[in-house]
Amino acid sequence: MIECLLFTSDPGYGAAAIASGVAALVVDWEWQGKAVRQAGRATEVNHGTVDDLVAMRRATDGRVVCRINNTPGRRGDECRLAIEHGANEIWLPMVRSPRELEQCLRAIDGRARLGTMIETREAMRLGREFAQLPLAHAYVGLNDYRIDNGHRGLFEPMVDGTIDRFRDDYPGALGVAGITHPDRGSPIPQRLLLADMVRLGCTFGVARRGFRADIDAGGIAGGIAAIDREVARLQARSSAEVASDRAAFAAAVSRIRSAEAVPRLHAGIACAS
Repeated sequence: MIECLLFTSDPGYGAAAIASGVAALVVDWEWQGKAVRQAGRATEVNHGTVDDLVAMRRATDGRVVCRINNTPGRRGDECRLAIEHGANEIWLPMVRSPRELEQCLRAIDGRARLGTMIETREAMRLGREFAQLPLAHAYVGLNDYRIDNGHRGLFEPMVDGTIDRFRDDYPGALGVAGITHPDRGSPIPQRLLLADMVRLGCTFGVARRGFRADIDAGGIAGGIAAIDREVARLQARSSAEVASDRAAFAAAVSRIRSAEAVPRLHAGIACAS
């Protein structure tokens, strides 16, 4: 099974999602420095507030996660503030050292769980260290990891062995990429993404704007059921089928890479002339 964790600031949609089988809701406070870091990229930057967290907590008895800002001198305060207003779990983004997580664990003091975002080159090398910490989730944020690497394609870490190596070092709850209805998904078909998530032993996926666009509140239960059925099918594959799906996924990533290279090639020709 792959649990679905949903980013939303809409209490009504969030309550419907929990009632329909979504495992947890994520209220997103991370914004400091993010607009500059992700400038020019079609990413989602939220500006969640304490009021958003309070409203979500009032709307549901389900699990609520709060992603905070990773600001030196403030991360501990944000942990405490999020717990005070109803968060069951804290996620720390842009981690570069286990010390950042240890500071949060001290601030949390057993009152909530802690998760980490794997979005930097440093974090991707720290699987063994993270495995020694009591982390609830580790989520690979492909957009920020791509930015931190400077030039690598969005899905390259899933095909070049990067995430496989992290997985070898980190046996805990792992998630990567986005999750939506198996019939949807862009630029990679969701079925191919799910196939590689299952291959990697992912235990959860993150639902964001794609999920919200694809599935209205009345269709969430059906969407979750479809995801569960597809995951069960993928988990029953033969080794040959796993290899075939892996090849199809790698080919899809290669097509995206080639399409992205065309504008750069044309730009280079223009400059040369």
